[in-house]
Amino acid sequence: MREIIEAESFKKAVEKLGGHRAVDEALEPIIEALYRNPYGFPFFQNDWVSFRYARTRALEFTPPLIVIFTIESNRNVILHHVEEDQDAH
Repeated sequence: MREIIEAESFKKAVEKLGGHRAVDEALEPIIEALYRNPYGFPFFQNDWVSFRYARTRALEFTPPLIVIFTIESNRNVILHHVEEDQDAH
């Protein structure tokens, strides 16, 4: 079974956004989708980096977010970063 793993960098980014209570509602649908099919998200790659990302919509008390993640060869998903999506405004 696939695991969703939060890297330390992701945990720190969540804290900067106000902690899990502040962002869990926005992240929940993304986490569910990552369990089902993480390959369905947009992909970015160049000579130095390769990652996938997901965007959330703004909720009543949560700004739109962008989540950066990778998929390991064992199909586990590593969440690396989350931040407010500046392009959504």
